[in-house]
Amino acid sequence: MISARTLRLIRRIAGTAAAGAILAVLVAMYLRSEGTGALTTRPRASTSSGPGGEPAPRTTPSSGASASSAPGPCAPPRVCGSQTGSSAKVTYTGPVAENPYGPVQVQVVEEGSKIVDVKALQMPTEHALSQEISEKVAPMLRTEVLQAQNAEINIVSGATYTSESFASSLQGALRQAG
Repeated sequence: MISARTLRLIRRIAGTAAAGAILAVLVAMYLRSEGTGALTTRPRASTSSGPGGEPAPRTTPSSGASASSAPGPCAPPRVCGSQTGSSAKVTYTGPVAENPYGPVQVQVVEEGSKIVDVKALQMPTEHALSQEISEKVAPMLRTEVLQAQNAEINIVSGATYTSESFASSLQGALRQAG
């Protein structure tokens, strides 16, 4: 038989756990009522691993960088465009980063040492939900990059794998820039 003291302790622990669960639900409801919906940014833990110890997205080599002003493939070192001044626009293409929902590949345009544009060349579109999320997330991630001016961007809640893959491909493109 359980003693009265043990029973009180069990009730106290159960009450604390229930209160924690209720608090979590209320916070989620509050965040959604703020108009942010399910897709909101949250601080990025690191570029090497995802939240909760998830492995970082796998990357595969890409064709490198290409300039929007130069037709055809680029010759090594895979930097295209005019190199005459520090304000020349140069385009770098990141590696394809695979995740469970599909490939992600990013292209970055730099002018001088400033990121002036980011394009998602590939985003997960295999399933209808993946396509819908990708369409919503791509502009959010682009804005994050243009504000941060580096690969340390916020991940988008509800699209963690895609955000991590985007950051991984972005980091590869920026590595090419030096």
